[in-house]
Amino acid sequence: MGIADGQDQVTESIAGRVAVVVGAAGGIGRATAERLGAAGCRLALVDVDGDALELVGRELGLREAPLVCAADITDRAQVDRVAAEVAERLGGVDILVNAAGINTKQRTLAEMSAEQWEQVIAVDLNGVFHCTQAFLEVMRRGEGGVVVTVVSTAARLVSPGAGTHYCAAKRALLSLTESLNMEEGKHGIRACAVCPGEVDTSFVDNRPEPPGEERRAAMLQPGDVAEAVYYVVTRPARVVVSDVVMWSAAQVSGVHVV
Repeated sequence: MGIADGQDQVTESIAGRVAVVVGAAGGIGRATAERLGAAGCRLALVDVDGDALELVGRELGLREAPLVCAADITDRAQVDRVAAEVAERLGGVDILVNAAGINTKQRTLAEMSAEQWEQVIAVDLNGVFHCTQAFLEVMRRGEGGVVVTVVSTAARLVSPGAGTHYCAAKRALLSLTESLNMEEGKHGIRACAVCPGEVDTSFVDNRPEPPGEERRAAMLQPGDVAEAVYYVVTRPARVVVSDVVMWSAAQVSGVHVV
């Protein structure tokens, strides 16, 4: 008998579990959907970009076609509609991954407009709240679940390059994750903030000065983050991984600074 089969098992199978990936058309969201789908999860994919989402759903090549739901997560009515549809068609939710996020070219307080501030907070913070609260109700009807929010090392290390609005939203997500664990543990619900440093996705193209090819090659890859999410959601129910911080070797050594 292997350790995964015995009383001291350290990994749980997630085959057959329902996983909702929000922001599934983006680099990290797509990689996460692919990883969880490969592990046997039944997927519900959510993104504001309906056309890109449909393409992702077709390209994943999974045995069971994912449920694809286009929605603007800043609109609570749309999020509630998606949560109801997932519950009705898939029977419940075991895993929620919040991977949607935006940023703007203007990133300092002096440069950004009030509209840009509100836009980033609406998606990066309020959108996570809407999705988490809506799907929390669905999770409570089952045997619990795991909420993983893709945050950022910007939540812990403020920098002008990351953006004042972005850093503020991401730091607030750490508190939201802590509150979830304190409040919902009795319902079998666990939460984790996965905080990656620089990741080579189209997201970095929106920086005031987009990185060059050499720097991008040294960044974390979307699959690295997806693997961290997979690790979190395959821990036994007794284990709460409250946060995961991950850097590229180049960034943690100071070769590349945001």
